[in-house]
Amino acid sequence: MIFNIKGLTKRYNRVILDQAALSMESGNVYCLLGRNGAGKTTLMKILSGTVPYEEGQISTSNDHSQKTQIYYVPEHPIFLEYLTGYEHLDMHAKINGYKLKKAELDNFVEQMGIASFCNDFIFQYSHGMKHQLALAMAFLITPPVLLLDEPLVSLDPINIYDMKQRLIDYARKDHIVLVSTHMIPIAQQIGDHILVLSNGEITQVKNDFSEKDLEQFVLSLLSALPQQNTD
Repeated sequence: MIFNIKGLTKRYNRVILDQAALSMESGNVYCLLGRNGAGKTTLMKILSGTVPYEEGQISTSNDHSQKTQIYYVPEHPIFLEYLTGYEHLDMHAKINGYKLKKAELDNFVEQMGIASFCNDFIFQYSHGMKHQLALAMAFLITPPVLLLDEPLVSLDPINIYDMKQRLIDYARKDHIVLVSTHMIPIAQQIGDHILVLSNGEITQVKNDFSEKDLEQFVLSLLSALPQQNTD
């Protein structure tokens, strides 16, 4: 699949996206970087179909609707506090038409590394545990396009290590993964392409950088003008 954005414009009290463009292709991880308030979360919400935009085109190379192809995991996922993680996964599978046997769901929970807390109620979860569950729910239904807003920020070092490889492996199975992050080392390690959102425009480059060179490249683009917080 090829996912194209052309001339995307979004305004609030100022221009957030100004004729922004990018192109994403299955098999790749794309890492989106930008200053606080640059519009990264707004862009994710527009791509997921939850926020409207004023101008531009969003298109894919197949005939399915945008909403059926894209799954968005926000930075602060919301759950039903008095259900367990396991019940969320079971309900999520059924809503999306997956008929999983209990043994299959149990195996999935083990693979995702959430078995130790999956049967606890959500109100007992830390922020990191909620993020692990949200990511598991995304992988459960295997969307062609996976949008992740700061997916690693609340995870512990072991889970960060595991999730980085999981995201790469998922993309290689003919999916598109778009990760918004403030962590340049993470972007350098997992991104096939780097997207830098600054002053309403997206700069897209192939990731052939060392960590130091990527840091210098990103900072040079982001240091042009200060931006207000609107994410």
